Amino acid sequence: MTASRKLALGLAVIAVAIGVVAYNGIRSAAVYYLTPSEFAARPDLASARVRLAGTVVPGSLRHADGRVVGFHITDGTSALGVRYDGPLPDLFAEGREVLVEGRLAAGGILEASQVITTHPTEYKEGPGR
Repeated sequence: MTASRKLALGLAVIAVAIGVVAYNGIRSAAVYYLTPSEFAARPDLASARVRLAGTVVPGSLRHADGRVVGFHITDGTSALGVRYDGPLPDLFAEGREVLVEGRLAAGGILEASQVITTHPTEYKEGPGR
């Protein structure tokens, strides 16, 4: 085998290795979210760490020691209870869309490790402006 063929083969192996590493990195970094209905239809995810998107159900906030410790999210079809022990984002409110990440605990409650609010899709100017 000539030196130029060895070089070409070596470069091809390196290119394939870089491609495989890049593909695996992108695939593992991509985080998808489900709605409560989709999550309920996937019993195989009952023990997996998941990210769910939904709207905070009005009237579902549970308080303890002056702070929110739980709430329900819905996609309009199904609802799921969420337990969260941590600081909530400033935009968190009833009726607001949120992303919650965590695992399903006993009693069918999602034990969240992270709560993220989404921003409204339209800007509404405040009064007096």
